[in-house]
Amino acid sequence: MTSVLDDWLQPRPGGGAGGVSDRLSRLRPPVGERRDDGDDADHPDADHPDADQPDADQPDAGLIPTGPQTRFHERMTYGLRTALNAQVPGDLVAVSRMDVLLGPDRRARPDVSLVDDLAASDDRRTCYLAEEVRLVIEVVGPDSAASDRDVRPRHYAAAGIPHFWRVEESADFRPFVYSFALDADGAGYQVTGVHHTRLAVDAPFPIAIDLERLPR
Repeated sequence: MTSVLDDWLQPRPGGGAGGVSDRLSRLRPPVGERRDDGDDADHPDADHPDADQPDADQPDAGLIPTGPQTRFHERMTYGLRTALNAQVPGDLVAVSRMDVLLGPDRRARPDVSLVDDLAASDDRRTCYLAEEVRLVIEVVGPDSAASDRDVRPRHYAAAGIPHFWRVEESADFRPFVYSFALDADGAGYQVTGVHHTRLAVDAPFPIAIDLERLPR
């Protein structure tokens, strides 16, 4: 039984471009590769004088270094990953802060990703292909709000990731979650629910999470 990655890395007739070495190189971020990740301090745009002023007209708006994460952010990331792994079917695993390849020159590092078990079982992996990912979750923070709400969802949808959740913090410091699914033509995400107190969805698998009693 092989994973998507195993099949993707098989030799192709003729060798050369598209061969194993060529495709393996995609698993390592090349110089200048765009990353939809707020803590990529080495990104060439990071030192730009206007880097802290995201431009909605620019495709990479919001790719700026972030400050220390809040306890809310850490608690949501851990809690949702743990809650997902307590309920997932056997062919899926929730992981945190692992790179996902969104295209030939773009990768992101979601707070939580739900990936195929065959891919997650390989401890040598440093990233996953978009087709191995069923769900990505971003916890909105003060330094990444524009990216979490606009830039990253557009790139996740363009890569074909079926489901996206965005976690927000209410005025009284309680979590609530927007759930999204790819629309029929795969051009973008459609809201499937706004979840306060309890998150209950049928896809990517039936799951119910008490947002006020997440593992801590």
